[in-house]
Amino acid sequence: MIYVIGNGIAGLSAAVSLKKNGYDVIIITKKINGGSTYIAKGGIAAAISQEDSPEIHAKDTLIVGAGLSDERAVNYVTTEAPKAIRTMEDWGFEFADDLRLEGGHSKRRVLHKTDETGRDVYDFLMGKVKELNIPIIEDKLLSIIVKDNILKGFITKNRGNIDAEKLILATGGYAYLWKFTSNQSTNTGDGIAIAFRAGALLADMEFVQFHPTVTSLDGETFLLTETLRGEGAILLNDKGERFAFKYHEKGELAPRDILSRAIYSEYLAGRQVFMDLTKIQDFEEKFPVFNAYLKRHGKDKNFKVPVFPGAHFVDGGIRVNIRGETNIKGLYAIGEVSDTGLHGANRLASNSLAEGLVYGINMPMYIDKWEGLYVDDGDIINIKLHSGNSRKIEEIRNINWENVGIIRDKDKLSKALEIYSISDFISSNEESNAALVSYLTAYAALTRTESRGNHYRSYYPNRDDANWKKRIYFSLQK
Repeated sequence: MIYVIGNGIAGLSAAVSLKKNGYDVIIITKKINGGSTYIAKGGIAAAISQEDSPEIHAKDTLIVGAGLSDERAVNYVTTEAPKAIRTMEDWGFEFADDLRLEGGHSKRRVLHKTDETGRDVYDFLMGKVKELNIPIIEDKLLSIIVKDNILKGFITKNRGNIDAEKLILATGGYAYLWKFTSNQSTNTGDGIAIAFRAGALLADMEFVQFHPTVTSLDGETFLLTETLRGEGAILLNDKGERFAFKYHEKGELAPRDILSRAIYSEYLAGRQVFMDLTKIQDFEEKFPVFNAYLKRHGKDKNFKVPVFPGAHFVDGGIRVNIRGETNIKGLYAIGEVSDTGLHGANRLASNSLAEGLVYGINMPMYIDKWEGLYVDDGDIINIKLHSGNSRKIEEIRNINWENVGIIRDKDKLSKALEIYSISDFISSNEESNAALVSYLTAYAALTRTESRGNHYRSYYPNRDDANWKKRIYFSLQK
């Protein structure tokens, strides 16, 4: 029996692919309809047009990754993404006819269904899970049992100890742990924290991506897909200035990290930021979900939508190879919970769904041929766990936004580290998990003294370029 923890695009595609290849699979998830796939807006990046190629896609990914992407992972995902798209189509999924453009991409390569591709993919894969009679159970993972660096099983809240030789973690990230976010409340880093306690290596925890365009009307938060800007939407401040070109030559189509800082800087200067939709042709047809959101609040495309950056995606996590294997035999991690090295210091838009789909669909190729993770590209920091004060999730969200946010400095990062250093890291609950991953994020951010990708330091000393590219790993001190 193979157990999959999580039911986003990575977990569901892995379960379906494994089942179709003759494996018995059970899915366990913290919450059905939770996570990021269910609310993902944009699409799936894959080089399928005659004007495009996996090599061009890889080049765009490496540029946006700011020198920290793992080239093997980049080449793997960009090569396998078109194959994964064909597999989805063979399973019966129908993408829209047009390809869309997003920031950081040099070609139109974003496949979509509507403007809520994640939910369309989620609904389709959930239908396949039911069609294949794959059990899906709501339960909470509490811990992973490991002996001599080999997986022996895991423990859930409702079912207790479960023996297992193979466990696939697809539990998502922890971007909900910032006051302003695009994420659902289920994204609190449980899988990452639990795997770390079991001895899994973590990496790249300092790289948290902030999406530049989140809005909230009458208390309903909504992520404005990047394809809006690819189709002609522009950003204006309250002076009517189209300011994005002051920060980057591509303006609204600059990489997410740059655009997030641009919008954040406008707010720090006392200016509000809005998205102007009027230049989008056939808006209602191209973006029916967003159009419906506006209508719910008595607005239309002529309304200038207030936008702000929010924590969106975690580039780091459980370090894995291109097979999804961790350093613990039998334990796999795929999707946002993992750190494949694909994203480096900054994720290229719509590479997240592509990554999850590739690793999920390809899982049958590797599930019986363990090789294991080998790392030689960074520095390993040993961390000792401790008990301490319990931190409420809302308290953690405020601490992270104020001290580990879009623009960082030594004093604020040190403050966060000091707060978390007396927090509880041992208990098997959401609050402890959240405190632990927040501590590691602050620790990594303080350790990386230069600005890179999503990680932006307001001041950093001169350093040798060779040191900048080292990956920061965390290992459990036993």
